[in-house]
Amino acid sequence: MFYKTKISLNLQGMVLFDPLVLANFVHSEGIKNTNLLDFFIQNPKVGNKAINEGVLLPIYTIEIWDYEIIVNLEEKSKIDPKWKLFKTPYPFPLRVESEKIIISDIYAIMNWKPDYYLNFPSKDERIGVDDSFIIPKGNYSVDILGFRNNLNSEECGYEFFFKKVSLLPFIENLNIDNINFKVDGTSDDSW
Repeated sequence: MFYKTKISLNLQGMVLFDPLVLANFVHSEGIKNTNLLDFFIQNPKVGNKAINEGVLLPIYTIEIWDYEIIVNLEEKSKIDPKWKLFKTPYPFPLRVESEKIIISDIYAIMNWKPDYYLNFPSKDERIGVDDSFIIPKGNYSVDILGFRNNLNSEECGYEFFFKKVSLLPFIENLNIDNINFKVDGTSDDSW
């Protein structure tokens, strides 16, 4: 099973999360700030805890662009092998409790509105900066593959491989800012 969509970013980053898991984490940590990104930057231990506990999977410092997104629960890639730019050096943890994963531009956690994501509107009521996928409940190890069409550099994006696991992977010495996720056709430091 796999899903394919397009996400148009208005800000330089995107994030994947289960809205129930994220809402519960915000509540349990007593976070009152609706700018979760700022809170996590100011409190890196909490930010790293959110990532390592599978609460969210952020992809920062990528260009504002229209990205192809593939959420893949199979083992075989849906991308032409010639388009592959990178695969993350380690898997990211992600927990699913509501059977719904949201992918959105980074604004979702800069202006956190749990009611919006917990009651996610239908596609025709949204503006293209977010989408959702049905994923069975459980713990997941998520590998990320970045790709760009060699003939059309505007066609680029990410394939997320979801593999169900009993225990979430743990990332030692996590610094999400040190990972180059850029795949667009204009960035100087894009793959």
